[in-house]
Amino acid sequence: MVRKILYTLLIVQATSSVSYSQGFLKGLAEKASRAGQDLIIKKGTKKVEKVIDGPAAQAKPHTNETAKAEAAPMITTTAEIKSNSKFDFIPGEKILLFDNFAQDVIGEFPLKWFTSGSAEVVKLEGLPGNWLQMNNGSMLSPILKFPENFTVEFDLFLNLNVNSSSVFPGFHFEIFDGGDKAKRLDAYNYKLNNILYFSNTFNRDKAVFTLDSREKARQKLVSDKIFLAGFQNKYKSVVHVAITVQKERLRLWYDDTKVIDLPTAVATPANFNQMLFTGKKTKEGYPAFYITNLKIASGTPDMRSKLLETGRYVTNGILFDSGSDKIKPESYGLLKEIAGILNAESGLKIKIVGHTDNDGKADLNMDLSRKRAEAIKKALVNTYQVDSDKLVTDGKGASEPVSSNSTSEGKAENRRVEFIKM
Repeated sequence: MVRKILYTLLIVQATSSVSYSQGFLKGLAEKASRAGQDLIIKKGTKKVEKVIDGPAAQAKPHTNETAKAEAAPMITTTAEIKSNSKFDFIPGEKILLFDNFAQDVIGEFPLKWFTSGSAEVVKLEGLPGNWLQMNNGSMLSPILKFPENFTVEFDLFLNLNVNSSSVFPGFHFEIFDGGDKAKRLDAYNYKLNNILYFSNTFNRDKAVFTLDSREKARQKLVSDKIFLAGFQNKYKSVVHVAITVQKERLRLWYDDTKVIDLPTAVATPANFNQMLFTGKKTKEGYPAFYITNLKIASGTPDMRSKLLETGRYVTNGILFDSGSDKIKPESYGLLKEIAGILNAESGLKIKIVGHTDNDGKADLNMDLSRKRAEAIKKALVNTYQVDSDKLVTDGKGASEPVSSNSTSEGKAENRRVEFIKM
């Protein structure tokens, strides 16, 4: 076997402004490996390659020129996501904000966001789509008005090495009524009115979670420390975070684990209008946290009345792997609810119709939408024992959009499933 050739990676990071930051990859030297990996970066139009000798590789930023001509910075992950029929989270009906950073330039800070630190959009090897790499500091989401009842979802990649000798950095996120975004990032003594502060610390054998809720700038509730044993098994993989707020009630899931369910945790009225994410690099100097697929939705779906009374229920909450008919595990709360209605109503028969956005070729989208509808039928039959004779399937591809495909939110609304009473 040809002996491995080692190169040194020299990183020069650009300083970040309050509004934007970006990373720059400059120069190549020889003979180095870091955190148990060897990186091979070739000049010209050849793509970046990696040789892994142990823990999964750490992402490295590219220049804008490199990002356009070559593969983006990558991280290898071998984690598999397994479906879980016990997951009971149900997303809101109306998408208010969706951001998967697909419209942002690799190597740059996302245009709709704000920062007091350093972050950039990257790609991760083995994972679809674009990710926001948090280098240091806080990242503020776009501003929007949260309703009284809403859901929040996002995917979090934990780039943590359980064999590291260093203390892991923490990760926290907030939902708050911050008012002026500039004050939130700039003013040292700026006081928030209402806030939900989700704090996470990570150890080699567990994670520790706490919630701090404020109402009118005063403490409303502080949860006990919640120890999540075995959480180290999620390192080097993606965790799906899901939150439901119904007036004062707050529920939070990490994957299929319900972390909290508190009946009076949220200020009323909360008037939330923004989210904040904070993540730092490890002591070894590599980014530890990446996020994508941030979705904020309003409303609490009433599936039963819509199916039985209006004859149609439409949802964006059944999610699939990109370009695939594999159902994501965070979809199973909604499928479980639909199955309950079908099993309770002996005479109810429905048609499942899949829809896609307009990415890709029309004929492939049509075929994919049909396969996804069939995958939903199989899940209802095999996992929830719904009678297969009660279900028929169809797919429309991108032929019947309900929103513009020019925005991330519009595409997310067009990726939907209809359940039609027959």
